[in-house]
Amino acid sequence: MTPKIFFNKLLAGTAQGTIIALIPNAVIGAILKYFAHITIINMIINAALIFQVATPLIIAALIAKQFNLAPAKTMIVGGAAFAASGVIKFDNEAGVFIASGTGDIINIMLTAAVAVLMMMWIGSKLGSVEIIALPIVVGIGAALVGMLMYPYVTQITVTIGQVINDFTNFQPVILISRQI
Repeated sequence: MTPKIFFNKLLAGTAQGTIIALIPNAVIGAILKYFAHITIINMIINAALIFQVATPLIIAALIAKQFNLAPAKTMIVGGAAFAASGVIKFDNEAGVFIASGTGDIINIMLTAAVAVLMMMWIGSKLGSVEIIALPIVVGIGAALVGMLMYPYVTQITVTIGQVINDFTNFQPVILISRQI
């Protein structure tokens, strides 16, 4: 597999996963927010928000699918990306984990790529202990790599977002020219 093919599979899975994970809350949230005071409607809105929190899992699973990984291996890739995405953080003050947002999409992609590469490298070398060893070696291993990358990748992501925001808010300067 060439780097170009690998990267294209990574992007295809990310594109599919992003659409699948974000569309329900975007559509339902926009339509139903005016009726949030109704209990069942509020439950639907909450379900859409919780579904959105699964963005890293959905994206990574669809990336793994691009590489034709078996279902168990697909979920290991998904779990690694979910753990490293930043969508769930520990709040020291409250003493609990808090889920919020979608995680860092770039870090999700990188963590999933690490997990897929690990899967490809390991192949079937683990034999009969694969079901026990793969979640530990690849799942936790790739998650750890992703967690270590997260602060740096997030800084890059924030910087890219600020640049895009600056261009979006850019006000053209009117230049007055003097004719001689």
